[in-house]
Amino acid sequence: MKLYKYYKKNRLLKMAEKEKAEYLEYIKRLQAEFENYKKRVAREQEEFVKYANEKLIRELIDVYENLDRALKNCSDDKNDELTKGLNIVYKQLSDILTKTGLSRIKAEGEQFDHNLHEVLMQTVNDEVPEDTVLEELQQGYMLHGKVLRHSMVRIAKHSK
Repeated sequence: MKLYKYYKKNRLLKMAEKEKAEYLEYIKRLQAEFENYKKRVAREQEEFVKYANEKLIRELIDVYENLDRALKNCSDDKNDELTKGLNIVYKQLSDILTKTGLSRIKAEGEQFDHNLHEVLMQTVNDEVPEDTVLEELQQGYMLHGKVLRHSMVRIAKHSK
């Protein structure tokens, strides 16, 4: 009888230890999943903050480029004060857009990259390597490494 009670207690103890190990493993998995969840939420929040102003920046790009065009066409000496004022506003807007993570895509002289450039024209030119960007027709922009607007370009093609 004592042997039976000892055997039963030993079996119950082993079952309890096995159950304890299972719960411990379950808790460790839950803890790891929760840590991964916290990291994912932090990443998603960071991404949201990074691109929250994307729509506004897209609209400001047009204003920025129009201001740039206005400055290029203000060559009259009569409008010297106006030109100075436009330059100040242009510089301020440029600084703000740069601080938000906006950058221009370099195109002219670069090798064509479909991720950054959009071909509008092809010109026969054997002087430069094929698919070299000869001219940038419209400036492209990136926000924190994400393309907001592709550069519109003219590229070189070799004669056949």
